[in-house]
Amino acid sequence: MTTASRDRSLLWLLALVTALTAELVRASGPLLDRAFAAGVTTAAVTALVAYALPGAVVAAFVARGRVTGRSVLVAVSLLVTARLGLQALAGPVAERAVAPTLGTVRYYVGLGTVALALAVLVLVAVLAAGARSPGTSDDGADDGGARGLLVARGVTLGLLGAAAVSLLLGTWDAVWRDGLAGWLPAVLLGAGSLAAAWAVRGTGATAGVRGLWVLGPFLALGVQVWANPAFVAATTGLPPVAATVGVAVAALLAGAALSMHRPAVRPLTAAAVFVVGVWALFLTVPRVEGPPLPWAWGLLVVATLLPAVGARALAGALTRPLRPFVRWRTIVTGTAVGLGTALPLLVYQLDFDVPLPFPVGLVPVVTAFALVLAGVVAARRLAPRRVPGGAALTGTVAGLAAAALVPGLVTGTSSGEAPGPAPTSWAGGADRLTVMTWNVHYGVSSDPSVRLGEMVEVLHGVDADVVALQEVSRGWVLGGGADMLTHLADATGMEAAWVPAADRRFGNALMWDPDRVEAADVDRVELLFGDGPQDRSALAATVTPVGGEPVRVVTTHLQHREENTATRLDQLDALFEAEPVDGPTVLLGDLNAEPGWPEITAITDRGMVSGQDAVGDPATLTSPAVVPRHRVDWVFATPDLPFTAVEVLDVVPSDHRPVVATLELP
Repeated sequence: MTTASRDRSLLWLLALVTALTAELVRASGPLLDRAFAAGVTTAAVTALVAYALPGAVVAAFVARGRVTGRSVLVAVSLLVTARLGLQALAGPVAERAVAPTLGTVRYYVGLGTVALALAVLVLVAVLAAGARSPGTSDDGADDGGARGLLVARGVTLGLLGAAAVSLLLGTWDAVWRDGLAGWLPAVLLGAGSLAAAWAVRGTGATAGVRGLWVLGPFLALGVQVWANPAFVAATTGLPPVAATVGVAVAALLAGAALSMHRPAVRPLTAAAVFVVGVWALFLTVPRVEGPPLPWAWGLLVVATLLPAVGARALAGALTRPLRPFVRWRTIVTGTAVGLGTALPLLVYQLDFDVPLPFPVGLVPVVTAFALVLAGVVAARRLAPRRVPGGAALTGTVAGLAAAALVPGLVTGTSSGEAPGPAPTSWAGGADRLTVMTWNVHYGVSSDPSVRLGEMVEVLHGVDADVVALQEVSRGWVLGGGADMLTHLADATGMEAAWVPAADRRFGNALMWDPDRVEAADVDRVELLFGDGPQDRSALAATVTPVGGEPVRVVTTHLQHREENTATRLDQLDALFEAEPVDGPTVLLGDLNAEPGWPEITAITDRGMVSGQDAVGDPATLTSPAVVPRHRVDWVFATPDLPFTAVEVLDVVPSDHRPVVATLELP
């Protein structure tokens, strides 16, 4: 095998393993939600243990003293086997009794596969960086820059490829889906990885490389920010198609930036642009109203540039003279990459349960700064050089860009997930209005898994005129990175309005059937923070059924800690001050308050009636969805909108059960 052919195979192997790793890192968010249910400390310890394990896995593969192509082939084979095994655990659970057992198996297999993927990525990076070209000097000075650039290319290509696959799947990852939409990406990525690993089986890492720890922060930022189409759409406030174009252009720019013999963007410039870009996306966007349109397009440009400048900064961090291979350093690198991936994502997410003493947006900014600082320091020692295969990479990313321009190719429900017929008992009309409230728990069920297909089935089955959703995720890694708002609206044909409630990737939504109702005067109500730990909001709109009278519909989600009664009462005061009950009004949502609590009294004292208490079964509980213990989800209406039916649905795609109500219109 020629050097150029070997490097092309290593490039593909890096890209494919990175794409698998990015998907699995996203998948770890919903899995760790199970640990979050047991407490923040449990979640933090579980995440740190799982993401420190790559070091132990790496140790097993370098027991003989160095990384070889054959050991990498074995590692990749184990990863592909584990990934396909995880896929076999995906999809809906037919029998409720089997769900807890299957969920436990998925939990441990999933976290173990994440650790294995990160370890394999480190092994492949070590192999690619340490496979020196013939004629290289003993200290590796002639080859260090080229090898670092090769690793940066492969990892960047893999992250952009993962973003393209996410777009093709409507941002709902294959790992949670059955049928063709789940198995096809898993099999193709797995087969490609095995083929590339087989091609380099005779290669050995004849030298060691330092600085590979930066792969961790780079992965974290890629998964959370620039290789996250839902994040880009939610942050900018632009339609998802804009994020699609952004990913496509980003692929072209990154390919061009990493294939130039004399790069137009030097490491120091790339470092500055990268940090400023991350800062702009997290710390300059108004959380409440969102950026004005010109600024939104500017932010899209920033997100489009980040892969190119980030990859250049990564290449600079890996541009170091090659040294003799050291076993312990490779093991430490495995642990460092794992923790470097987990810590930025974990700390950012913890802020919404244990508020940090500084703006949470500083977490990704500091992560970007740490990455580029390593790049600036290393780049002063050895200038980056061109690596064979640059033109091939540009063509590859162009192909991925073209694929990314066709979003939603496999966004429909897979086999076994076809929407059911709409029950006639919920059919609306000019004289009545059917509403539904559902806390969708950022798409994560209690198994845990991400069941957007089943959520669509429930929405189709109810066929409500207006749907109020709480905890709607748009790119949150804890929710698997899916854009729930876009996916659910597109799959149901409903129009939607969304407002942030924690950051710009998590909030409340109203959806309505445009054939049956019209919506106007959509407003966001900011609620008081109080005792925290999250900023909360309410969303209100005036909906007018065809041939009927207008009704003000309000949805909210109040603070969740049981002891926060005073905060919830203050939030209700703020809500009713902004949305006074002076006409036909419906209030829906997760109030985190149970029957008899002061919060419920505060609502009924304003003349509103609880539908479940009026015509439903007051003893039916709503949370958690499996074996519920609490009744915290409510539908209230003014007396001029009498309830005719209320039902709590026994479904489990979320950790709450939805409440459906039909009201007579005046």
